[in-house]
Amino acid sequence: MKRTRFIAVAAVAVASLCYAVETSAGTSTCTTALTRANLIPCALEASLAAKAERQGLEAVKGRQEATSPVLPSNPVLALSAARREAAGQGPVLNWYATLSQEIEIAGQRGARRRAADAEREAQEKAVAVTDREVAAAAWRAYFEAIAAREEVRLFSLVESLTTRVATATRAAADKGLVSGIDADVAEVAYARVAQERIGAARRAEQAKTALLGAMGLDPRREVAIEGELVPLAGVEAFAAKQDPRAVEERPEVQALEASGRAHEARASMYRRARVPNPTLSVFAQNDGFNERVFGVGLSMPIPLPQPVGRTYAGEIAESEALSRRSRTEAEQARRALRLDLANALSAYASLRAQNDLYTAERLGRAEQSLRAIASEIEAGRLGPKDAVVSQQALVDLLRAGFETRKNLALGSVDLALASGYPLERGTP
Repeated sequence: MKRTRFIAVAAVAVASLCYAVETSAGTSTCTTALTRANLIPCALEASLAAKAERQGLEAVKGRQEATSPVLPSNPVLALSAARREAAGQGPVLNWYATLSQEIEIAGQRGARRRAADAEREAQEKAVAVTDREVAAAAWRAYFEAIAAREEVRLFSLVESLTTRVATATRAAADKGLVSGIDADVAEVAYARVAQERIGAARRAEQAKTALLGAMGLDPRREVAIEGELVPLAGVEAFAAKQDPRAVEERPEVQALEASGRAHEARASMYRRARVPNPTLSVFAQNDGFNERVFGVGLSMPIPLPQPVGRTYAGEIAESEALSRRSRTEAEQARRALRLDLANALSAYASLRAQNDLYTAERLGRAEQSLRAIASEIEAGRLGPKDAVVSQQALVDLLRAGFETRKNLALGSVDLALASGYPLERGTP
């Protein structure tokens, strides 16, 4: 029996330890490697902008909770006491007690609740907008880092090949087979490629530090960036199916519409505040010489016109103007979103057409030809001048293929943001 209990306790302990290790590993993935799968969760967790918007949502929830009390104010209990004396009369203690309560009769509480509800909706949409923008920025930084890494690989390859060309040309010049000028030109071409490789390495380091900084990590930290320079999946099909009326469902528009409703509700609240709130009271007193008095009372504020009294005219005018402004901004956002979507679709179609020109087969042949240039010079089948011209043309082709792939990947992010694709949900 004791042995069975020991085994059970040990199993529970091992399971708990394994769970703790798995949890720790899950929370530390952002500090070890960044992939397409964990990029967006890591970015949203580290984003100060997203954090600030969520803190704003907490503030709005508190404001919403502040509208829940039924009574506009707490009851007021007033107590007083006095000592009375008269000739031929002994001293008498007079006391007075009054309990009063203000009551709203014009629906002010409902107006406050409608305003708070609309403000919460607007802030929730603002959180969604910020999350989407943070996700888009993370994707751009990720693709820039991947592209910079591939650029270094490309120019490292080109540098090694141009080194062979320069070496072969110098060897031919030493044998008197070609002019020394041709060897100098080949070395100049090598120096230019080496300079581009150094610049690419600098850009790769800058892109990596920018990505790590966006993730809230130390830019000097060694974090693996895994993935390929491939556009976001399914974005083009999603954008193509978007109906022009779908712009009404975008959080950018809904946030402004909700803000307009909040200002409108506040204007209604100020109008209702013009109605005086009566105060009901009950009182009891021991007056005179032990004379007991009980009663009820009703008090009403007296509204006076401005500028003598307060009519909330300024607050009403301000809230109505802000409501109109929010609705105007919502219409402006609709127009901008429609224009952005049209431009993004056109740009992405153009980028895809350009990328289709640089097929994997064509780029592969160019790389093979670039590798073969040095051998052709050594075999005497290709002159140094022609080799430099051919080398530059092939390098330009490989660079153009790389640039179109990079631009297509970045264009997919722009299209996703313009079409309202839910980037904040993670890997598309």
